[in-house]
Amino acid sequence: MTRRPATLPLLVALFIACGDDGGATSATAGSTSTGDSTTTTTAATTTGGGSTSGSSSEGSSGSGGEPALTYYRDIKAILDAKCANCHKPGDIAPFSLTTYDEAAMWAPIFGEIIEAREMPPWGADAACRSYKHDASLTDEELAMTLAWIDLGAPEGDPADAPPPPEPPPAIDYDVELQLPEPFAPTVYPDEYRCFLSPWPAAEERFVTAFDIEPGERSIVHHVIVYVIPPDQVDTYTALDDADPGPGYPCFGGPGGEKIPRAQWLGAWAPGFPGGALPEGTGIGVAPGSLVALQVHYHPVQGAAPDLSKIHIRTAPSVDRPAYLMPIANPLWMLGVQPMTIPAGASDVTHFFDIDVPSAIDFLFPDSTWGKDGPVLAWAAGVHMHNLGTEASVIVQRQDGDECLVDVPRWDFNWQATYEFSEPTLIDPKDTLHLECHFNNAAGDKTVAWGDGTGDEMCLGIVYVSAP
Repeated sequence: MTRRPATLPLLVALFIACGDDGGATSATAGSTSTGDSTTTTTAATTTGGGSTSGSSSEGSSGSGGEPALTYYRDIKAILDAKCANCHKPGDIAPFSLTTYDEAAMWAPIFGEIIEAREMPPWGADAACRSYKHDASLTDEELAMTLAWIDLGAPEGDPADAPPPPEPPPAIDYDVELQLPEPFAPTVYPDEYRCFLSPWPAAEERFVTAFDIEPGERSIVHHVIVYVIPPDQVDTYTALDDADPGPGYPCFGGPGGEKIPRAQWLGAWAPGFPGGALPEGTGIGVAPGSLVALQVHYHPVQGAAPDLSKIHIRTAPSVDRPAYLMPIANPLWMLGVQPMTIPAGASDVTHFFDIDVPSAIDFLFPDSTWGKDGPVLAWAAGVHMHNLGTEASVIVQRQDGDECLVDVPRWDFNWQATYEFSEPTLIDPKDTLHLECHFNNAAGDKTVAWGDGTGDEMCLGIVYVSAP
């Protein structure tokens, strides 16, 4: 089958997203230092606002009496590229921004939101490093859009409308999986449901691209895809069998043992869909595995049941086998060293250090690479729950640190794994430093690691391949 992919399969997401402990598989018990501290919150939010709307005839004029900025000549291309992926009829966003009338009507509202950098959803700080497919507004785009709103949102001449954005090249997918039957979420305002599908190949194949086709876009907030290896199939099948409906509830991840071994395959969210993995790389899937689709639903009254599908491109081999490698402290998961966030604490920091060979040896014991040599890192992300405020993953080297990802203003609803503009080499002697900040000032009880909505996690995700 041939379908049109989106730009980046590693963006969940969570992406996007909110899966984890199933992929939140950790590091090794023999890995380096672990620690906790309390520091001062550094996340900050710019105040939005001040934008006003008016008729299309208002505003300062440029040459010839035409407004200095108009929708068709200056703004439509920005909204089409950065907003209309989600803000279109029938999609997850609460209103559409595909026409002039829509943009002018909602301008006073979205002006404040974009000025506060709450939209478009893009958490990675550009001061950390450069990323592909950056969905955020540039400073110039933001200033231009706010100025257009302040001019009264002039319409301009429809003849000045830009051509529609170029679609990405089509990808030929060879595997299609879908929910076992239509599912109608009933838990408000959010429901997390996992659905299992047998992996169809009789031999090892490498996933090199994927895309999610939501069955009911108005309720599908995001999807995270996991690979469950053959030796864990019974554990996850039992979770599915214990629930009478299609699939089973799974807030933190696909569930399973205390230190889970379910492996991340990728994620999808509106505006950050799937597509090809970095050129020459791929994630191996063994025969006899299961694929778990964790779907985050925002139920909407009157919406049709969902029957989402996943489309996967595979190859018998790749130049660089890869893993979507989760990083977390296994002692947190076991409760041996509780990852506590006391009630009333406004900024609690938890961190964990691990070298890549130790992580790969623990997570992927049969791996033929990465245990005694360098790896290439292509993308990184972080994951927490609702108390998280900021998080980062840094490579600590003997000659200085290198930032992989820094999310200074965490938003549980908009998670992603961010693909680097260029991959970076990580040496076996280097250390990956994961750091998460939490705010429990309004809480009345201590919170620790767990799968539930009221629990927390501190997880890093790094996409690595053989060099």
